[in-house]
Amino acid sequence: MKLKLSNSVLVALISACATLGVALINKTSPQPNNSNNPTPANSSTANISQCHQNIADKVCISHLVWQINSNEPQQIKYGERLPLSAGDKMKLLNLYYCIPSTVKINRLEAKAVLFQNGIESYQNVLSTPSIFPVNTGCHNISNFQQSWKISQGQHRVMIPLIKTDGSYRVVDKSFYLNLDVGN
Repeated sequence: MKLKLSNSVLVALISACATLGVALINKTSPQPNNSNNPTPANSSTANISQCHQNIADKVCISHLVWQINSNEPQQIKYGERLPLSAGDKMKLLNLYYCIPSTVKINRLEAKAVLFQNGIESYQNVLSTPSIFPVNTGCHNISNFQQSWKISQGQHRVMIPLIKTDGSYRVVDKSFYLNLDVGN
């Protein structure tokens, strides 16, 4: 009788441990504290660093994929700083963006603009000829044809999204990255 009771208790104890283990494994991990990441002063761009269809409150760029020279493509996020060398060649391969269900737009396009040494000149523009999908969700655009040859200095790349809602045209210039180009 004692042995039977011990086996029952042992089986119940193993089952309880297994249930507890599964519950701990399936527990969602807490969101990382992003207090070290700079947040733009403009409150409408606060979610830009975490642009995703479930949390975005506006159309936003999630990230870009650039190829520098013939190196492996790399993912670039909002506000990132890239160290480069003069003469490096950059090509925008992919632009990932999200449209939340609360936003309705008729048309969407983007341009990548290189501002050399902090001077806002729209001479170095990479544009895409296609109209972007405007349905809810996250999308990928990958038809940027041109590339840039980078000169020495500190530059900023800005990716404005040009949205059309009815007859209103809005340019959102909130996504950017910085280039530090040495010799």
